[in-house]
Amino acid sequence: MFYRILYLLAVLIIGTTQTQAKDVKAYIFGNSLVHHLSDSDETTVPHWLHVLAKSAGHGFAVDGQWGFLRNFSEDLPPKSAWSFKQVPRVWTPKQGDFAKAGFDLVMINSANFIQDRPADRATAWKNPTGRTPLQDSLVVLDWVAKADPRPVFYIYQGWQDMSEQFKKAQTNADLADYYDNAKTGYFKWYQHWAKAIAKARPDYEVRLIPVAKHLATLFTDTPLAEIPVADLYIDDAPHGTPTLYFLAAAITYTAFYDEPIPTDIPLPDSIHPLVRDNLDVINKVVLGVKHSAVQPAGDGLGLSNPALAMGLNGIADWSTENPFIDLMKTARPWVGHMPGKWGAKTAQELQEGGYLDAAGWPTKIPEGLSAIETFILTDQPKDSASIAGVYRLTYVGEGEVSVGGRASLLSAQKGKIRFRYQPGEGPVGIAILKTDPNGNGNYIRNIQIVHEDHIALHQMGALFNPDWIKLVQDLRVLRFMDWMHTNGSPVMGWEQRPKPDDYSYTRRGVPVEVMVKLVNQIGADPWFNMPHMADDDYVRNFATYVKENLAPDLYAYVEYSNELWNFTFGQAHWAAQQAEQRWGKDAAPDAWLQFAGMRAAEVAQIWSSAFDDQAEQRLVRVIATHTGWMGLEEGLLNAPLYLAENSSNIEPISWFDAYAVTGYFGLELGMDEMAPTVLEWIEDSHKQAEQAGKEQGLARVSLREYVKKHGDAAAIPKAIAALRQGSLDELLTVLLPYHAKIARQNGLKLVMYEGGTHVTGLADWSNNQRLTDFFHKLNYSPGMAEIYSELLQGWRAAGGSLFNAFVDVSAPSQYGSWGTWRYLGDENPRADVLAQFNQTTPAWWGKRAPDAFLHGGFYQGTAGGDEMRGTGKADIMLGGAGDDRFFAAGPGDLIHGGAGVDHVTFPGKAADYVIEAADGMIEVTGPGLSARLFAVEKMIFADEPERGRATSDY
Repeated sequence: MFYRILYLLAVLIIGTTQTQAKDVKAYIFGNSLVHHLSDSDETTVPHWLHVLAKSAGHGFAVDGQWGFLRNFSEDLPPKSAWSFKQVPRVWTPKQGDFAKAGFDLVMINSANFIQDRPADRATAWKNPTGRTPLQDSLVVLDWVAKADPRPVFYIYQGWQDMSEQFKKAQTNADLADYYDNAKTGYFKWYQHWAKAIAKARPDYEVRLIPVAKHLATLFTDTPLAEIPVADLYIDDAPHGTPTLYFLAAAITYTAFYDEPIPTDIPLPDSIHPLVRDNLDVINKVVLGVKHSAVQPAGDGLGLSNPALAMGLNGIADWSTENPFIDLMKTARPWVGHMPGKWGAKTAQELQEGGYLDAAGWPTKIPEGLSAIETFILTDQPKDSASIAGVYRLTYVGEGEVSVGGRASLLSAQKGKIRFRYQPGEGPVGIAILKTDPNGNGNYIRNIQIVHEDHIALHQMGALFNPDWIKLVQDLRVLRFMDWMHTNGSPVMGWEQRPKPDDYSYTRRGVPVEVMVKLVNQIGADPWFNMPHMADDDYVRNFATYVKENLAPDLYAYVEYSNELWNFTFGQAHWAAQQAEQRWGKDAAPDAWLQFAGMRAAEVAQIWSSAFDDQAEQRLVRVIATHTGWMGLEEGLLNAPLYLAENSSNIEPISWFDAYAVTGYFGLELGMDEMAPTVLEWIEDSHKQAEQAGKEQGLARVSLREYVKKHGDAAAIPKAIAALRQGSLDELLTVLLPYHAKIARQNGLKLVMYEGGTHVTGLADWSNNQRLTDFFHKLNYSPGMAEIYSELLQGWRAAGGSLFNAFVDVSAPSQYGSWGTWRYLGDENPRADVLAQFNQTTPAWWGKRAPDAFLHGGFYQGTAGGDEMRGTGKADIMLGGAGDDRFFAAGPGDLIHGGAGVDHVTFPGKAADYVIEAADGMIEVTGPGLSARLFAVEKMIFADEPERGRATSDY
């Protein structure tokens, strides 16, 4: 709900539209960043809003009050205290009912020095009651909504506290870090606040006005950067001059009136001349409109030098990652049912019996079976709101398909089924009851299951769920170990590889084509894990595909298998067998790892050969060791048994660029040594919570609910202290320094292949529900976020480079709390710390192309005619019902015109491009640019605009 609400503002300002006169009546809960009381109204946003509105032929009236969020919530009903010489008022409490005033909007602001903690956590400043900004703002908005449900709610992003920076700064360049924070971490706080409000109150219309973010852009990337600091700020609060408040009002005006500010407005001398001379530039920054009709919207979006990597969770019907638009790609392997007997035949038996085609679709139902079924969306968290809704299932072929489980059937016809889904316990079942009834080979196949919100994306050929893309698009590296089914992989030859048209990627992993498409789309380096039994031909073909298709500014990390030291996995046993066959049973205690090092070096050589002269620059060849077993790496890196075979053999370590370790901590809490103690902490904590509840007069249900909520409160700090004094300390002071030394001695970068909390019950302790429940709370607690912060700092201090968190999205279970996010839409302190680190800590190792990690945007139009401009990266642009104008600029743009008569403008001339019709779309390919067009009627080429081309001609 939040993304849809908040995105509305971005959509409305894509292009400019002609509007009729509009009167706005506003009530503002604000502070001195909205209304700074001075000897002139020019240091207030409302004054300039009135000036701008009047110049544009609109009306503006306002009432408001000063205070902090807690004042607003404690002092209800509203107490209008503002007045201005020129701005009309709407209402005062003396006039009676607030609802009768007829306010169109209510705007709320927070203090600008509380952003060190998320909005749903208690502020540290003068807060004896422990209230949060979210709680206080909800009290205010709830009161308003109850009094009058009509107003739209706006959140005003005032600029942040400047403190000591004000004393030293003379030019805006001196405030570069201040402005960068306004656009990243500080802005994210407001996004989180707005999202939390919308999540708590989904029926409210909530819009965020990014005032500080746009001011930062104006003062760094436009002629306004030349304005002296003294002409903008008057103190370190920082209060400002009329120029600053005019600019804040200009940004706010575009939100209130959905149009640019008037540029023919006469402004007084109190406004800096660079502002008066660049009103069009202000519009272009705030509205996102660029100078030239064909100029792209910059090189790309996102972080230019991120420092964080993540492993991607394995593909499964119960995974909460849900990365694909077509949910069939995460469906469970087929299972065959007999009448009255569930699960009579497995997918493997169907495959071995010849009942599946090359892509895995059943060609017939074996005799004796009543159905062949698969499952999607199994046991998804109820809070995972984005996956709820109506789905469209389509298929080709003859037969009968049904849906069941959590699917509520809406309609069914040949080739198409519509059903409604609500997350919760259990799966959605997709059953083939009959197939190819006429025996002519037209069996049920190509089942595709798409949320109705994503149908337009699917029509264009988009693969990835935009709600998931938002989480991973600013990462530096994606490790594909689980996506590739690395652990225990049966793959030996290239013919066994997964294919893009496989019915589900649970079958044999995600194809290389899809993984490369993902990293190219978001601008991230891929980390591939080669199957342990893969032959040279497989490795060579894989490497060649990556070299030829990976975006040229991206690097490829390559690792042989995963954790070959770990006998939990089949690859370690296989390596031991190979070592014994090669060198004999008692050749060396670490013979299996010597073999692993030797084969890893061979794989690295094959990749190097495939990349040829690009290998040294674009390859990161990784060798990984057991972090906690110091010394075990010697056989892996040096392989003396292999060296003894031939004097020309060289140490495996010679072929690698990076030495990889883990960054795990917390194993001890779930083991025999400490698990009983943890249970004692939990018991004592629950007793304390029960006593506290009784002292508050609670009993029965209310007491049980209180204990349920607060029962672990006293135990969590004890667990955090134990981690800090135990495995975290050992990791940071012993293990990582040791491995950093090994890396330095061998001239390698120290990287992390996995890391984070390993707090989970082990062996029989995994079946202890009380322990499991506690670990889930602990792993996503503020205390755990503090541990992550210390880990990140300690990793860098020890000499580490790339930090790799395990994993992106995964629901906690008895086997661990591995997900940074528990589901799409989740927010938690641990994820916040990782995101903040990525946003505020540029990678401190190596140099890369300035736009290598940038990505394109996802733009969605309105019912009117919109103008959308792409970046220099792959953009997705969705038009609405109006006549839309698109400007393509990057490689891999996807453009859907929607209804109306739409056209796309390309740079250059038509002769520069190859234009072809394919799969119901138009594919346009030219120098440095490509696009796929769907429901677009016309193409225009900037150098010959009079020679437009109709897409119907192709």
